[in-house]
Amino acid sequence: MAMGLAGIQVLEVASGVAAAYAAKLLADLGATVVKVEPPGGDPSRRRGPFRKGQEDPEASGEYLALNPNKRSIVLDLTTPQGRDRLGALAARANLLVHSCPPARMAEWGLDYDTLAARHPGLVMLSITPYGLDGPYRDYAAHDLTLYHGTGAASVMPDPRGAELAPVKFFGPQTAVQAGLYGATAALAVCMDALRCGTGEHLDVAMHEVNASFPMPFFHEWSYTRKLGSRKSPMFFAPAQFYACRDGFVYITCPQEHQWQQLVELMGSPAWCNDPRFATMAERGANRDALNEHLVEWTRTWSAEELFRTCQQHRIAATKLYVPTQLVAHEHLAERNFVQWQEHPVAGSLPMPGAPWVLREPWWALRTPAPLLGEANGDVERLFQPPPAVPAGEAPALPLAGVRVLDMTWVWAGPHCTEMLTFLGAEVLKIESSKRPDVVRQLGPVPTGMEPGVNRRSMFNQYNQGKQSLAIDITRPDGLALVKRLAAVSDVTASNFSYGVMDRFGLSAEEFQRINPDIIVLMISGFGQTGPLKEYIAYGQTVLPLGGMIALPDVEGQLPQYPSGSGDPNSGIYGAFAIVAALMARKLHGGGQFIDASLWENMIPNAYLRWINEALGNAPYPFMGNQDPELAPHNLYPAAGTDQWIAIAVNDEREWQALCRAMGQETMATDPRFATMTARKQHEDALDAIVGKWTRTQDKWALTERLQQQHVPAFPSINGQELVEDPHLQARGLFRRIDHPEVGTQTHIGVPWHMTRRPPPAPVRAPLMGEHTDQALQRVLGLTTPELAELRVAGVIE
Repeated sequence: MAMGLAGIQVLEVASGVAAAYAAKLLADLGATVVKVEPPGGDPSRRRGPFRKGQEDPEASGEYLALNPNKRSIVLDLTTPQGRDRLGALAARANLLVHSCPPARMAEWGLDYDTLAARHPGLVMLSITPYGLDGPYRDYAAHDLTLYHGTGAASVMPDPRGAELAPVKFFGPQTAVQAGLYGATAALAVCMDALRCGTGEHLDVAMHEVNASFPMPFFHEWSYTRKLGSRKSPMFFAPAQFYACRDGFVYITCPQEHQWQQLVELMGSPAWCNDPRFATMAERGANRDALNEHLVEWTRTWSAEELFRTCQQHRIAATKLYVPTQLVAHEHLAERNFVQWQEHPVAGSLPMPGAPWVLREPWWALRTPAPLLGEANGDVERLFQPPPAVPAGEAPALPLAGVRVLDMTWVWAGPHCTEMLTFLGAEVLKIESSKRPDVVRQLGPVPTGMEPGVNRRSMFNQYNQGKQSLAIDITRPDGLALVKRLAAVSDVTASNFSYGVMDRFGLSAEEFQRINPDIIVLMISGFGQTGPLKEYIAYGQTVLPLGGMIALPDVEGQLPQYPSGSGDPNSGIYGAFAIVAALMARKLHGGGQFIDASLWENMIPNAYLRWINEALGNAPYPFMGNQDPELAPHNLYPAAGTDQWIAIAVNDEREWQALCRAMGQETMATDPRFATMTARKQHEDALDAIVGKWTRTQDKWALTERLQQQHVPAFPSINGQELVEDPHLQARGLFRRIDHPEVGTQTHIGVPWHMTRRPPPAPVRAPLMGEHTDQALQRVLGLTTPELAELRVAGVIE
């Protein structure tokens, strides 16, 4: 029986990570993916890491991690013959995903209008650093410059000292996210193209995507005009790493009862009665004194024992794991997470598995990453001619007609369903004033305004376009209403801790009993099965669990602070899984249960750390803004207080260009810097030279100067600079949305652009219960007297 995305045909023309990751997500769920490589192979074949440093283009760690389940062909797109064959293959594909620079797309045979004239139903996904238009369209980029260009690093301190430059997370995180968002939107559009026969050219910018899941620093600026600081990233304490006898545990107590549970676990020592620690705000203001006491206690524990003991007391603690520890972890083993890739050159390697546990097991590691050109004579057999689609149907937003029953709250779930609204779905948010969404009560409100459930910035960001139904599901009649809504919905989504939905009487099994074709997404910290399923997690706590953070190699130093969150990451993984399940239902019928965990959604993003250790190499140390292979690759001081510019050199051409821009052409021939390997060996000396040159220059003027030489460079910006960025403004990422209680405020909108389908109209987040009556009348046919009776009984509000 056909499963998952079997029948979807994808052509990948990619260098780098983003497009390759998008195609991998589709291949892992059963799509046929043919990877087009140049005669010398994908550049990632030369990127590494390699086993013990022995370079082999068939055994590059990055290539092995990004390309399982694909086939490889070699085409020279600089020749007419190569472009002709690409066009012939595109005429059979549902989706073509590429990462070609905008200025070279036509040169490589990637002009969408030309391809669509031959195959009108083709969807093309262009993933580029800054998009196909706008002031930065032709800017050179690297993950370092893109990450700092989103403001995310502005609240991320260097563990060696908060007065140092802000730092990024290790690895190509902006590329992974762009691949995720791109795959989600592209697959949704492919589904509509199967319906109407009209394809689409999707424009996804890595910079824009990574600016689109705003962290609290964005909300602080947009609603209050306050700037977050990496010198005090959290207003409460504890919320950091603590040293144990043999490792580190991250402990956070964002709710008062969790602090009280920690006090009880510590044996209620006298110091806990200090007035400086009496409230959440006081603990935050006196974090240094608090931490002196806490670390004295944590050092008496092993990290694993403290992690598990805290969790048994419902305290959100996580151990800092490295990937080799995850391979053998009993919870991941029970959930069949680790998969083994048997590669003819690289050998047997443990790999991260599915980001979710699926009731219908579509995800599989069927074949290892392909050898170069192994499918050269096989492609026409793999790609079938596309079926004819009846003409006359107009293209629409891809999820138009899909109804989502949204029982999510806080961040991960609401971000997931927000993406579905951006794709055209009708989202019915079930909530109640008795149990309001946490972010209706937390976070900034506009300056000078009294707090209220409709006024919080974070709620108003992540619930755009949704309808609010205030239903008390603790009452039998309220529960019955939700079940009736589930019977006529396509999707239901939730993100409570394990067991909460079951206690409501809304288990996955119950939803699928009511509606066998429904798609059920449940996001939790550790999933619905496994020995740790009852443990609790927050977005920050899963970064240490997922292998994202290095163990420090300096005695007494703490690991990198996990500023950032796994919440939006889980949200987009959930949205992709839902869209894939909708496509599978269209192709093959049937529903799906998606059991997603914040933990398992995070691990694939750390693939570079994972594959490096799987190849038998020593773990990557903390690198700050540096790279395992490239130099110069760092954040450098610019003129002014706490002003920085990211500069990354990928190859010899960029190195020569940087030397010219610096007016130091002779530096290019200095034996210390003559090759990338030599530059890496003398990186400290090189960084000192570059930093001395940048220190007196305006970061924006210097960016423009370097970009004119095609050197990847961009300022490290904050929340204000993000909102005011002329490129993001020109591309329309920000929406000025009017709201009846908070007035007109800035929110982040759709992180992709379509050319043949209209964008979704900006629609504000709902007031509590704003749509209860009209939705119940429209969807369930309730009458005005029935609604009045339910309201009197307290079932609806």
